[in-house]
Formats: sequence, structure tokens, C-alpha cells
Amino acid sequence: MNFHPSHSQHSSNTSQLPVFLPDELVTEVLSSLPVKSFMRMRCLSKFSNSLFTDPIFIRMHLLRSARNPHLALVTSKTKTVVPLPICHLFENPPITLSDEPHYLINDVCLYQSNSRVIHRVVGSCNGLICFLTYSILHQDITFRLWNPSTRTISKTLGHLDFPIDRVSQARSLKFVFGYDNLTSTYKVVFLNFQLRNTITEAKVLSSVDNVWRNIQNFPAAPLQFKFRFHPVYSFYHDNDGVYLSGTANWLGAFDYEVKSLENYVIISLDLGTETYTQMHLPHGFVEMPRLDPTIGVLKNRLCFSYDFRLTHFVIWKMMEFGVQESWTQFLQISYLDLRISVLDFIRHNFGDKEMFMVPIYLSENDDTLILASRLEEQAILYNMRDNTVERTRITNKIRWLFVKEYVESLVSTSE
Repeated sequence: MNFHPSHSQHSSNTSQLPVFLPDELVTEVLSSLPVKSFMRMRCLSKFSNSLFTDPIFIRMHLLRSARNPHLALVTSKTKTVVPLPICHLFENPPITLSDEPHYLINDVCLYQSNSRVIHRVVGSCNGLICFLTYSILHQDITFRLWNPSTRTISKTLGHLDFPIDRVSQARSLKFVFGYDNLTSTYKVVFLNFQLRNTITEAKVLSSVDNVWRNIQNFPAAPLQFKFRFHPVYSFYHDNDGVYLSGTANWLGAFDYEVKSLENYVIISLDLGTETYTQMHLPHGFVEMPRLDPTIGVLKNRLCFSYDFRLTHFVIWKMMEFGVQESWTQFLQISYLDLRISVLDFIRHNFGDKEMFMVPIYLSENDDTLILASRLEEQAILYNMRDNTVERTRITNKIRWLFVKEYVESLVSTSE
């Protein structure tokens, strides 16, 4: 007599069978997860754990993370760097940022005469944030790379002796952090403008060999250089230069006292070949501005922005990098429409030529622009489609001019 198991017995046996998922499917699913979720899933199998150090998977995850961009916000009071999803800013609810310990950068007030250490964010690239530390006590500069998503930080990099008297003489120190596509390494570029002989020395640090190398002098004076009586201000710029697709870019001038439009130039350094390219400004830039113009990056395109007659803010985009004819005017908007009082700026900053506003992010559909202003504690959300303006509602005090674009990633801090 044959025995046929009951339905309940059959279901019980079936439920105990192991579920097999092909590695390709596991890879596909895990590459779409936020880093925090992926870290919890690593224990599922040896294969899933191995993906954490697999360069192909890390690259795949990075490309997909770019669909959910963040801004790394630098707070003033608690001295933290906090990544915040862009979508939260666009939704614009009231926000209070976390003060979790792994976001602390142990910053100090730069306005205190007894400050002994200066920390600042140099840049963000592929999920790594580069920090600079200047010790007044030891009179040296060092760097570290931090991945907020994996909560890992590199060893100290790029030790550079820099006595205070040399800082005072240099007057203007600029840094850019980026990725060299040619050698697959991360690099820091250091410009040292010397007023005495108007020479701008240039050095490059690679994260692989951790050695500073001199390269050809920068062929212009970097714009937004500052002349300060206290040396700590030499490290405190909000416009060092910008990284874009394997290049470091600065707005410069052939004469540090800019007297004509012909003096302006954009200098681009290829991080692979370590050679410079000079680019002209848009042909539509025809009038000397009262305030220094700036460059930035919006949706992976180089941008040039400036004040027009203290009434309008203008942005141009270079649609094809390095092609002069591809400059296209993207925006011209009055300060009245942005509800900004420029007269207050002039009244309190007479003689200051530094531009008080910069664009920091453009939405995927090109309809909302985020602007940072020195005149306000909140960022400006300008909807170009319906010409409406809002202010962000973050309760923490943010240094908006130091905000960096950021994406979650599994990229190692030891690369």
C-alpha cells in the first residue's frame, strides 16, 4: 500500500528546501541598496561578503548611488559634516541634522586667536570626503580621506611642513581633491600663490604613494586670493577650485590686479597628464563686474557665474567641456526676484570683492536650482519653471558656501 503524504507534510518539507539565488541576481539586488542596508546583508553568504572589496561591484554600486545624490553639509555650531539627500532639500520640510559622533570633524573657531588646529573640507569625490588639518603648534599640513557611508577613515596623508611665516608670505593657498582616471588614484592639488614674486607654485599628492611632487607652476594667479593678517585665514576659502571629470579647474587672472576682461582665464589641470589647458570666458561676458566672478559645476558641466551691475545674477554653462563655442547662458535673474537685498551687502562689506552667492546644485529635470548666499543662513531654492523662491528650513546653522556634492559609496579610504 502506497503512502501519500498529507498536504501539510508536503508543505513542511518544501519549506525546508534551500532557496538558490544565482550570483548575478544577488549582485544586481545588492548593488541597488543603500550602503547601510548592504552592510547588513554582507553576512548572508561568503559571496555577498566578498562584494564589499570587489572593485567591479564597488564601481557598479557607485554608478547606481549617483541616482540618489546628497549634499555634504558643514555645520557651524557642532562642527560636523552631515550628508543629506537632495530630495529632502527639494521637499523642504523642517530639518534638524544628526550630531552622530562619526560625523564630527572636531573643528575649531577660526576667529579665536588661540586656535591651535584648523580643520576644513577640501572636496568630495566618489563618496570620499577629503579633510585638511593645519596644526599651528606643529606648523604642518596633513590630509585624511573619510567615507561617511562605511564609517572608515584613512591614515594621515600628505604631511607637509609649513611654518607660520611661510603661510603669511604665501597669502593664498588653494586645494582641490579629485580622481585621476588615468591611474585610478585620488589626488590633492595644492596651489601656493606668492604675492612677493606673483608666482603660483603647484604640487600634487597621490593617495597611493603619499608623496608630494612639484609640477609646472600654475600659469596665472588664482582668483579669490585673500590677503589676511592672521595666517589661519590662508586655509579658509570657499572657492578653492572645482573638480570635474578627471580635471581640477580654477578661475584665474594673468595679473592679480584684474583691470580688464582679457585678464580673466579658466585654468584646467588634467589629473592624469598633469598638464594645463587655458579656457576663455563666454563671449557674452562683456562688462567688468564689481564683484569677482566664480566657477562651479552643475550636472557635470562647468559653470561660470557673476554679478551684473548689482542687480542680476548670471550663470553660463559650458555644454561641451573645453569648447569655447559651447558656452550657453543658463540663467539671468534679478536679486529682487530672489528676495535678496544687495544694498545690505554693500553697506556692510564695502571694498569686499568676493561674490556673495554661488550655485551649488541643479535638479535632474533642470527646474530647481539651489543657491548659497553669504547674506543668509538658509539656502535658496529657486524653481525656474514657475519662478518661485523658497528658503530651506534647516534648524542647524550651515556653512552653505562650503557645501559639497556627495554620493554614498563603498569606495575604500585606503585606495
